[in-house]
Formats: sequence, structure tokens, C-alpha cells
Amino acid sequence: MEKIRQYIIPAISALLVFFSSCTEEDALAPDPLPVVESYLTPGQPVKVQITKEILYGKTDTLIPLEGLVVQISHNGQSWPLMETAAGQYGTASLQIAAGETYQLSFTYNGREITATTEVPAFPGTVAASGTSLTVPQLGSGTGVEIPDPIQYTWDNPDQEYHLLVVRNLEADPQPITFNIGDDIIEKPEPVFRIPPHRGNSQQLSLGRFSYYGRHAVILYRIQPEYAALYEDNGNNSGNLVAPPTNISNGLGIFTGVNAADTLWVQIR
Repeated sequence: MEKIRQYIIPAISALLVFFSSCTEEDALAPDPLPVVESYLTPGQPVKVQITKEILYGKTDTLIPLEGLVVQISHNGQSWPLMETAAGQYGTASLQIAAGETYQLSFTYNGREITATTEVPAFPGTVAASGTSLTVPQLGSGTGVEIPDPIQYTWDNPDQEYHLLVVRNLEADPQPITFNIGDDIIEKPEPVFRIPPHRGNSQQLSLGRFSYYGRHAVILYRIQPEYAALYEDNGNNSGNLVAPPTNISNGLGIFTGVNAADTLWVQIR
């Protein structure tokens, strides 16, 4: 279960796309800001990725920021983070706990970069109405029966944000084609997410799945700063809006998350 949590959470980095309002023609382009990505999870080592902001109009790939002095503070104590790879900082000595507050800090280009987050409580038990869905066979000459969605429910008296993440676990997943041809121009990712909301239930219908096989289903309790990443900020080519962030003097996300026990669903 722990291995799955570690694998799914970083995949959410695909949501973090940052733009500066300047272009290559700007005579006085601002210095790129640091972009932070870190999800503090109970029972998991602390990991922080720090890269350089990609200015709008540039075609650069992610540029890691190396050699920074990064630390996390908690209850008056500070833990220095070691650089484990280019732009990757972490420590296994700091034990992350639910309900606790943590502060990130480092200096970049003469500016103090800081962020604060609280780790949410454990989501509790998640109930599922089923553990499998069967893909109907089209073109068989008989009526097609679509299976009912699987309903997931949990307690949420304080209307906190939750995010449902689903990942196919097969080594070579077979795509669902509904017998209408096996040629797929572009295979979808093996992981998908249901946008966060503040309710106490969510359902997974067959139409959300792209592959046969075993899937892990994990409910995360998340903080508002994380949920904000899923909101439409109105960005388009003619209207660039600063992305949501809780990083002072920077961009990105430093947030606490807490995962419920892993559930499973089989797509046949």
C-alpha cells in the first residue's frame, strides 16, 4: 500500500504548469521564480522538488534548482533537507503527523522563499458498493447492459476537500476498445483523478476507465491550497492569470495530504 501512495501522489505534478506574463520581446523580463512541489504525507519521507519557472513563450523543459539550502520547521525545530538528486530535496528523519503544521524555507536570488501547511486528518474508512465492473460486448446481437457505477462513501462532517485517484496496476495494460477496433492513436495515462470536492461520496462509472485489469483506488483528504489547482483560472493565449500558489516569493504547492487505505477495482 505504501508503494502505491508514493507512486500516485507525484503524478499530480502534471497539474502544475506555470506561466509568466512576459514574452521574449519584453526588454525587462523578470527573473524566473522558483517552483516548489511537495506533498507532506504521514508515514512517508519528506520530498521537495524545486525547479525554475518557465517563462511564457519559452520552450525549455523543467530546470532543477541545485545547491539550495532548504529546511522544514516544526514546533520550533528545523530539519535541513539533503539534495538527493538535481532539484530534489528530502529527509527521512522528520516524521510527518496529521494535524501538525510545517514551514518550508530557503533563499533564492536573494529572496526568502517560504510556505506553510497543515497535514489533514486521516480520511477514515471508505465504503465501496462493489469491487469490479464488466465491459459489455458490443455487436453481439443482444442488448447492451452497462454496469452500475461503483459508489464510494466516507464521513465528512466538516466538509473538507477530498480527491479520488485511480491507477491501473497492470504491467502491460490492455485498452478498452468496446470491439470497435484496436488502433489507438494515443494511449491515455494509466492514472486518472476525480476533481476534488467537499462532499462525502463519489462514484466511478465504467466510462472513466481506459484499461482492463486491476486498479488501485485511493481517497486523499487535501487542503484548500491543493484543491485550488483544479479550479479554472481562465488562462488562455490572450489572458494569462497567475496560477494559485501558497509559496511566498515563489510558485507551486507545499501542502499536506492524508490517504485512506487503498481499495481495489477489477475491470473485466
